[in-house]
Amino acid sequence: MPNSAVAYFFQWIEKLRLNYAYEMLKNYLRIALRSFQRQKVYSIVNLSGLTLAISVAILAILFIRHELSYDHWIPNSKNIYQVYRQWDPGQGTAFTPQPLAEALRHSFPEITHATRMKEQDNVLVATDDQQKSLYVEHTVQADSSFLQVFPFPLRYGDAATAMHSPSAVLLSEELAQALFGNEDPLGKIVVFNDETDFEVTGVIAEFQGNTHFDIDIVLQDTTQGGSWTGNWPATFVALHDGVDVANLEQKITEDLTPRLKAEVGDSWDQFPDWRLQQLTASQLDSDGVELWGSFSGEGNMETLYIIGIVALLILMIAGINYMNLATAQATRRAREVGVRKVTGASNQQLITQFLAEATLQALIALPAAMLLTGFILPAFETIVDRNLALDWAVWQSISPYLLAIVLVLGLLSGSYPAFFLAAYRPADVLKGQWLRKDKSRVLRNGMVVAQFTGAMVAAIVMFFIYQQVQYMQTQELGFQAEQVVVVKANTQQTYEKVEATKQELLRNPNIQSVSANSTVPGQFESDFSFQIDGRESDAFVDIYFADAAYADVLGLKIIAGRFLSPSDTSSKTFVVNEEFVKEYDLEDPIGHAIRFSWEEEPGTIIGIVEDFHYQHLQNDIKPLVISGAIKSVRDGWINNVAIRLSSENIRATIADIEQYWKQVEPAHPMRYTFLDDDFSKLYAEQERLGKTLLYATLLTLLIASMGLFALASYMAEQRIKEIGLRKVLGASVRQIVVLMGKDFLKLVLIAGLVAAPIAFWLADQWLANFAYAMDMSILPFAMVILVALIVAFVTVSSKAIQAAHANPVDSLRSE
Repeated sequence: MPNSAVAYFFQWIEKLRLNYAYEMLKNYLRIALRSFQRQKVYSIVNLSGLTLAISVAILAILFIRHELSYDHWIPNSKNIYQVYRQWDPGQGTAFTPQPLAEALRHSFPEITHATRMKEQDNVLVATDDQQKSLYVEHTVQADSSFLQVFPFPLRYGDAATAMHSPSAVLLSEELAQALFGNEDPLGKIVVFNDETDFEVTGVIAEFQGNTHFDIDIVLQDTTQGGSWTGNWPATFVALHDGVDVANLEQKITEDLTPRLKAEVGDSWDQFPDWRLQQLTASQLDSDGVELWGSFSGEGNMETLYIIGIVALLILMIAGINYMNLATAQATRRAREVGVRKVTGASNQQLITQFLAEATLQALIALPAAMLLTGFILPAFETIVDRNLALDWAVWQSISPYLLAIVLVLGLLSGSYPAFFLAAYRPADVLKGQWLRKDKSRVLRNGMVVAQFTGAMVAAIVMFFIYQQVQYMQTQELGFQAEQVVVVKANTQQTYEKVEATKQELLRNPNIQSVSANSTVPGQFESDFSFQIDGRESDAFVDIYFADAAYADVLGLKIIAGRFLSPSDTSSKTFVVNEEFVKEYDLEDPIGHAIRFSWEEEPGTIIGIVEDFHYQHLQNDIKPLVISGAIKSVRDGWINNVAIRLSSENIRATIADIEQYWKQVEPAHPMRYTFLDDDFSKLYAEQERLGKTLLYATLLTLLIASMGLFALASYMAEQRIKEIGLRKVLGASVRQIVVLMGKDFLKLVLIAGLVAAPIAFWLADQWLANFAYAMDMSILPFAMVILVALIVAFVTVSSKAIQAAHANPVDSLRSE
């Protein structure tokens, strides 16, 4: 036979195969659609559950995708690392010494560039003609290597020279647009805080993705020298390709430890290891190291795990609904299977048919889930406090994940019904003997238990998260946060002006006390090294700089000695908290000599304040020093003016303070917050997680209840003659409802007993993250199990009541 004829023969055979596969697929689809039409109620229940579950999965994918995308778009991001010091495994401080970047740049050939960066408070920025001015929240000081380490594209300017002038400033594209419109801003002058002029030498193009860097302005940092025990800037490096990071970390530690020893001598018992964290790991601490300090990420890998697990749980519950209802309907499909087997259908064909039906339902649910996601996305964004893009490009990028979810969900949920139904023997089916061999009831009961176990675990954990947040918000903090107004100070001259004129405020009967300070509880505190008993403190100590009225404003309790007086403005007098005394084992703390590490002459402890929670309750109370050297240390430390108000006429009092502020900072409109509101924001992440779990719990209960309702409906149909006979024999509606409901309630109770230890372990693990956690009680377990029993009872009894009220004549007529 010629080769062309052979080729034609095989092409003809292949065409026959394709035509056969097409006809077979079309036949499967036709049978599936007929099955859906015959079982409308069950199909609607399945489709609704699958739609909700897939929509939740889409939201989870969007959130996880958003959190994992941080900083990946930055050119060379895989070679950019943040340098940090590690004293304890799993934790590190992102604050580093001033000379670190310069030393790394010149000492290690593996490092191409290094830069130091310092975050600054809000600044008032204006054009030189004062036509436009606005407060800018995110300001950074960086050295001239900033654009070499972070090669952000510039909309205007030359990256090679933009950071070389001491008066240079880089603006974000958004800020440049706000100040100068569509004009080219290069060479224009901007005025900071009505004091200092800077020349615009570059405009950073709009970021093309998510980043944990919020940058509106970059100023030139020209600081030289500095101490190796310093603790302010963050340091970032860019490495060559292929660098062995672990080896480089060891080399950096070996190089820097002698420099520290030369400065502190024998006063330190321990020296830190120096580590590198990849830029793309910073947002979520995804390398297992939690960084504390400047430019560290704010995300949480644990939250991603929780949201992912919740989405899988809801998908599982929706899949279980399908499996339950499909196996429950075995009586209807059994004769179909028997007849099809007698007419020649193979097990493989039947299994394929049933898997195709399950997959088809999931595929039908997908577009409905996509529409539902678009509708509920704004609410989800509010809950998680994220801006999650959902455009055509996003749909394209996540479509492979969605198809994978749909196929896996369809195949897994249809697997047991497919193998279960296809296994029937035609002879048993046609004789009715298969009913005596039906073991699917045990599996259905197990799946109902699994559904409600998952729902109750989520509910119990959510309950504990809510209670922990409430506990933290109502816990005695050790200071009085209510009715304290915190006004943002913008210049270092504010301290002298407030001290000279505060009596004007105090003449207002609704103003009780006024304090200028560096930090109030809930704000990011500075820390310094101290010499205590001639030895350097093992770790940097948190410090507040404040005036004499600070204790009155916050209601701090003095338990020994005295607080600062108006004359205590040098670096020679200190007030410490109880934890400081414990940490450094000071037997007679009042009058004890301590000093800043760079000072030659020691100061003394003049008072001790009772411990107060100046940080999140997730953290232990740490040693704290309060110093009156608000003007004499470094460049000054005035950041806030805190004002305690009475509870009367608060609005009018705020108006009076605004008028006063015009004298203190004429160029700066007053910005203020209430201290209790600011402190409660520390718990926002836990509140968002609690809300997310709340809605997820409601969804799991809803989907599980839908399946339970459909299953109860089916069981009522199966027992319709039994119910009719019982009514004829005198059974009441209540007895019939109890008869039908007790089996389901037993399953839910078993689910509660299974869920309790799982939820206890998860809640205990979560609460272990908090230094101050609530005591676990039995109440959440009892309440959740009770609610689940009520939901199950209402769900089942609604169908049972309907069946019990049916006319027994109709159900027994065929008998």
